[in-house]
Amino acid sequence: PDVETAMALAADQLGRGEFAQSVVDAGEDGHIEAHDLHDAGEHHVLQRRAMARLSDAALSLSKKMLPDVDGKSSLITRLGARTVVGATVRALQLLGRQFVLGQTIEEAIKRGDGDKAHAMKAGGLTQVCMSYDMLGEGARTEEDAQRYMASYQHAIAAMGKHANAQAPVRANDGISIKLSALHPRYEDVNSERVMAELLPRVWTLCEQAAAANVSLTMDAEEVDRLEVSLRIFDAVVARIATDLPHWSGFGLAMQAYQTRALELVQHVIAVARQHKVKLMCRLVKGAYWDTEIKRAQELGLPCYPVFTHKHHTDIHYLACAQAMLAGADVLYSQFATHNAGTIAALLHMAGEQRSHFELQRLHGMGEGVYRELGKSGANVALRVYAPVGKHRDLLAYLVRRLLENGANSSFVHQLADESVGMDKLLSSPLHITRAAALPLPSEIYGPGRTNSVGVDFAEAARRQPYLDALAGCRVNVLPEATAADLVQAMVRSQAAFAVWRDTPVAQRAGALNRVADLMTQRMVPLCALVVKEAHKTWPDAVAEVREAVDFLRYYANEAQRVMVEHTLPMPVSSSAATSSWPHALGITGETNTFRLGAKGAWVAISPWNFPLAIFTGQVCAALVTGNTVLAKPAEQTPAIAQAAVDLFHEAGVPKDALQLLHGAGETVGAGLVGLPGVAGVVFTGSTAAARAIANNLASKAGPIVPLIAETGGLNAMVVDSSALPEQVSDAVVQSAFRSAGQRCSATRILCVHEAVADTVIDMIRGATQQLRVGNPAALATDVGPLIDAEAAANIGAQIERLKARAKPLFTADMGPQAMPNSVAPQAYEIASLDDVKEEIFAPVLQVVRWSGSPTALMQQINALGYGLTLGIHSRIDSRAQAMAAMARVGNVYINRNTIGAVVGLQPFGGEGLSGTGPKAGGPHYLPRFCNEYTLTTNTAAAGGNVALFV
Repeated sequence: PDVETAMALAADQLGRGEFAQSVVDAGEDGHIEAHDLHDAGEHHVLQRRAMARLSDAALSLSKKMLPDVDGKSSLITRLGARTVVGATVRALQLLGRQFVLGQTIEEAIKRGDGDKAHAMKAGGLTQVCMSYDMLGEGARTEEDAQRYMASYQHAIAAMGKHANAQAPVRANDGISIKLSALHPRYEDVNSERVMAELLPRVWTLCEQAAAANVSLTMDAEEVDRLEVSLRIFDAVVARIATDLPHWSGFGLAMQAYQTRALELVQHVIAVARQHKVKLMCRLVKGAYWDTEIKRAQELGLPCYPVFTHKHHTDIHYLACAQAMLAGADVLYSQFATHNAGTIAALLHMAGEQRSHFELQRLHGMGEGVYRELGKSGANVALRVYAPVGKHRDLLAYLVRRLLENGANSSFVHQLADESVGMDKLLSSPLHITRAAALPLPSEIYGPGRTNSVGVDFAEAARRQPYLDALAGCRVNVLPEATAADLVQAMVRSQAAFAVWRDTPVAQRAGALNRVADLMTQRMVPLCALVVKEAHKTWPDAVAEVREAVDFLRYYANEAQRVMVEHTLPMPVSSSAATSSWPHALGITGETNTFRLGAKGAWVAISPWNFPLAIFTGQVCAALVTGNTVLAKPAEQTPAIAQAAVDLFHEAGVPKDALQLLHGAGETVGAGLVGLPGVAGVVFTGSTAAARAIANNLASKAGPIVPLIAETGGLNAMVVDSSALPEQVSDAVVQSAFRSAGQRCSATRILCVHEAVADTVIDMIRGATQQLRVGNPAALATDVGPLIDAEAAANIGAQIERLKARAKPLFTADMGPQAMPNSVAPQAYEIASLDDVKEEIFAPVLQVVRWSGSPTALMQQINALGYGLTLGIHSRIDSRAQAMAAMARVGNVYINRNTIGAVVGLQPFGGEGLSGTGPKAGGPHYLPRFCNEYTLTTNTAAAGGNVALFV
C-alpha cells in the first residue's frame, strides 16, 4: 500500500526476472506460425498471444523503470514514483489476466462464454463448460469464512442465471469450493466442530447449486485434511440421496499423487452406490507436492503420503482413471490433465464410451494441447478450471500452478522445451523405478543420523494409544534432596569421573544412541507423562520427545567428530601434505597434536518449559564428552526428568555418572552451584537466575568455573507492508500463543508497518478467537494452562502493569474447557519499543506500529539488549537479508514462525541478555564442556630428523 515499499518489492523481485518471451500458453514459443492464421479461431489465437507478449513487454519495461542497486532511476526522476509503481502494477495485472478469468464472477462468466464459443467453433469437442474457483486461501477467521461463503453463494446465483434448467447438470458450468475457505479450523482434530459448523454451510451451497442446476465440487487440499473432508463428503451424499435425489452435480476432487488415491476412488464409488446417488468427480495429479514432502519430513513420518517419482504419479493417475471409468454407473468422471500422453491413454481406455467422462484443463494453461485435441475430432467434452478474483488474491494460486506446470518433469514445461525430443516427451510412464527419488523422512540427515520419529494426529488410528496411555499415566512424587545429599552426590560424581572419562568416546556415543532408541520405543508413555506433568498439548509433547531424541543422536555424532585427536596444522585436504612436498606440514622435526578432554563434574539446571528436551540435551552433551553430571530439573517437572535419567541408566550410563537431585532452585540449585569441585554449570532459565549463578561462581575460591547459559528474550517479529497477511497471522499465532507462550523463542513484540497494521491486527484477532483454551489432554486444545499457580499470579501482575501503559487490542475467550492457571491469548498496543519493560512468559503479545526506515527499527530492536530470536516478514528478499545481517540476535527466521528450532539445522541460543552461547544443537556446543590439550614432541631429539633424508 505504501509507494516506497511497492517500489522496493517490485525492484527486488522483477529485477531478477527475464521477460524475453512468453511461455504461458503451453507448447507455444510466443511466435505466430502461418498455419495458425487459417484456423477457425484466428482472432482468438492472435488475441491471446498478443496479450501474453504484451504482459512480457510491460514487465520488461517496468524492470527498466525501477531503481537500480543504488536506488536511482532517471525514469523515476522524470515520471515520479507513483507513476512507475502504477505501471508496474498494471504489468502484473496483465500477467494475472493470463491465469484469472475475471475479477468478478460476472466478468468471468462473460469472458468464459466467449472462450467456450471459440472452442466449440473450432470443432472436435462435444461441449465446453467452466468450473469457477473463487480465489483466496483458507479462512483464518470466522469473518473470512463468512466472506467466502457469501462469495460462493453470489457466484452460484450468477451462474444460475446462465444455466440451462432443462439440460443435464454436466452440460452447465460448475463451481469448485475449498472447505478450508469455509471454516477457520478445518482440521481433523476439530472434526466434531467441523461437522457441526462446516457441514451446514456445504449443504446450503449444495441446495443452491442443485436449484440452479449447476455442479459443485469439493476441491482437494492437503493430505492431512482428507479424512475430515470425507466425513463431510459422506454426510452430504447421504443427504442428497434423501433430499436431492435427482441432482447429480455433487463431487470431490481426488489427487493421484497421493499413495492412497486409488482407495479413495473406490470409497467414493462405494458411497455413491450405497446411496444410489450419481456424482461428478474430478481426478487431478495434485498441486501441493512440495508441501506434503516438507510436512512429512518435519513430522518425522515413516513415509511420504505422495509419490516421489513423477511417472509413478502418472501410473497411479491411469489406475485411478480406470477405476473411475469402471464406476460409470454412479460416476461422471472428470479428468484434469495437460499431458498429451495421459489424454491419449484416457481416450484409449474409454474406447467408445466417451460420453461417460470429460477432460479438464486450467485456464491459461494447456490451451495449445486441447486446441490440437479438438482438431483431431476427439469428440469429448472439455471443462476449464477458471479462477475468479482480484489480482491481489492470485499469488498463492499462481505459484502453485506455475510450480506444478513449470517443473522440469512437467509435460507442459517439456512441451515448451525444444531440447526435449518427441520420444522423451511421449515416453510411457508404465515402469517402476526402484531407487528412491528422495530420502525417506527418517533419512534426511544422512546415514550417520536418523531423524526422530513423529506422529500425525490427523490420522485417527494414531491417536488412541496416546489417549489410553494418558488415562493410565501416574506422576511419581520425588523426594527433595537435602544439603547432605548434594555433598554425597558430588563425592560419587567425582569418584566416577575417571572411569567415565576414560571410556572410549564411541562407547559413550553408543550409550546416547541407545537412549534415543529407548525414547523412540517409549514415545507414547513419555508423551503422556509430558502432557500430565508439564500440561503440554499433544503436538507439543511429541515435539518434546523428538527434540530430546535429536539431541541424543546429534551429540553422539558430534562427539565422535570433535573428540578425535588431530595433528596440527590440519591439512586443507587429505592430499595437501603430499601434493607438493613429501613431508608433513608444520615445523620439521616435531609433531603437534590437539585433543579435547572432559572437565569433571558438571551441574545441569533445566527449566520446566522443556522438561525433557532441554534436560536431555544438557545431560547428554556433558556425558558424551566424558564428564559426569549432577542434574537439577525444574521443581515443577521432576518426574519427567527421572524418567529420562532411568533411560540413561538403562542404556549403560553409570548411576554415579548421572545423578538427579530434585528441589527448589533457591536451595538445591544454588547449593549445587556452590559446591567445591564443580567443573562447569549449564543452565537454561531466566536472565535473573543466570546472573545469580554467575555471581555465585565468581565468588567461589579456586578455578574459574565456566557457565553456559541460555536465558529469555524480548523477541520481536517485524512485518513490513509487503508481507502476506495470512502468512503473518499464522506465524504470529503460532509464535506468540502456542505452548501458552511458555517458550524462550516465543514472539513477545509484533512490529507491524502502519500501512497494514489494521488489516494484520484484525486477522490475528480473528484467528486468535478461534483458539481453544482448555485441557491439554484434549486433542483439540490449542492453549493449555501455565505451569502452576505461582506463574499465573506473576503473569497476572505483569499484565496489570502492561495495561497501565498499553491499549488492549483483544483477549481470546477462555471457554468452559479452560483449566486453572490458564491465561487467555491477548494483545496490547504500545506506543514505542521503549515501552517494553519486561518479558512476559505467557501468551501475551505487545504490538507496535512502525514506519520509515527498517534500519532505524532494527537499531531500536538491538537496543533492547536481548538477542534470542527475531522474525522478519517481507517479500522483499534483499530487505529481509539486510535486516537479518543487522540483527544482534542468535536465531533469525524469515517468513515463518520463530519457534521449533531443529537440532543440527537451527542451532539455538542468543547473546546479550539472552545468554552466553554456544548454541545448543550446533557444531560448537560440545567443545565448551571440554578442556583443550596440545602435545608437542621433538622428534629430532635423538640427534636428527630422519624424515628430511627420506
